[in-house]
Amino acid sequence: MVWETPYFSYAVRDLPKGCRLCVRGEKLVLFTTGACPRDCFYCPLSERRRNDVVYANERPVKSLEDITEEALLMDAKGAGVTGGDPMARLERTAEYIRALKETFGENFHIHLYTTGALATKKNLEKLYDAGLDEIRFHPDLFNPDSRLFKVEIENIRNAFDFDWDVGGEIPSIPGQFERMRWYAGFLDDLGAKFLNVNELEFSNTNLRAILERGYRPISDESSAIRGSLELGLKLLEWGEGNTSLSYHLCTAKLKDSVQLRNRLRRTAKNVAKPYMEITEDGTLRFGIAEYDDLDELYELLVEEAEVPEEWLYIHRKKGRIEMPEEVALELADAIEGDVRFFIVEEYPTFDRIEVERIPLP
Repeated sequence: MVWETPYFSYAVRDLPKGCRLCVRGEKLVLFTTGACPRDCFYCPLSERRRNDVVYANERPVKSLEDITEEALLMDAKGAGVTGGDPMARLERTAEYIRALKETFGENFHIHLYTTGALATKKNLEKLYDAGLDEIRFHPDLFNPDSRLFKVEIENIRNAFDFDWDVGGEIPSIPGQFERMRWYAGFLDDLGAKFLNVNELEFSNTNLRAILERGYRPISDESSAIRGSLELGLKLLEWGEGNTSLSYHLCTAKLKDSVQLRNRLRRTAKNVAKPYMEITEDGTLRFGIAEYDDLDELYELLVEEAEVPEEWLYIHRKKGRIEMPEEVALELADAIEGDVRFFIVEEYPTFDRIEVERIPLP
């Protein structure tokens, strides 16, 4: 039976453990490299991430400490290791997995996505020894005649020599039902536990390639591709009656409205300063004042406007003084001159992306 989860996704049987933690926002997203042996037309990676870079969530990583600090800020219970193909930088990836296990313990669940192109038995053994709990294969399913696909399929068999959870992860591409069904049967015959299917979405970097192949978004407001969700449901219905795999159809709505929001909420609780309000979406809302001389403005607010110092924070990098929203509202009415007041809303992430700015009269 195909059932709808509380997270706007669909499943057959049980969700993989990696997914159960992910949908609740409990997984650190560890991007270990943008390098990849493939060049899939639907790859959504930004230009910045198509290089050999490392990120822990939105934080650029320069050391192991960056990774553990990000995990602590969101109270992570596990990590999803992704790329690119993390196996393209195997030693680095294995080092990070080992360090996370040593820092947070064996119950810190780690899953990894890979094409399978580099998944030799020797390479898989390094990941297994580092402590990897779950591995998800995304072979070049839609180019079945390519040499790389044959290598990947043979390498997937190697994963069953180790005591971890093995599954697949593929996009739902309209018109490719037979290839998707073949892969489900292949995994089932090997004894895999699950197959995850992702609703196809466009991004700034893959939109042209997607449009050139005749695919279209479902609406002007959505990045999801028309027909992808329906095809994924068709595969789940087939798989429920013809395989013993668990299936999870991960929708665009889950990623945008649930997983990210839950992760933001977890992080916000740990990074919010006393003057910041945490919104329902997990963003931070507060007031700011901008002026050419921040020290002069600070003195004005404390000595003349009699604002308690603990309500104010000078953010020199962003050229502003932060404060509670209600204080900004009162000061905007009381202070004349060139001081500019706003209510802002930001993500609680490392890059602190501003999502809203309301000028105060």
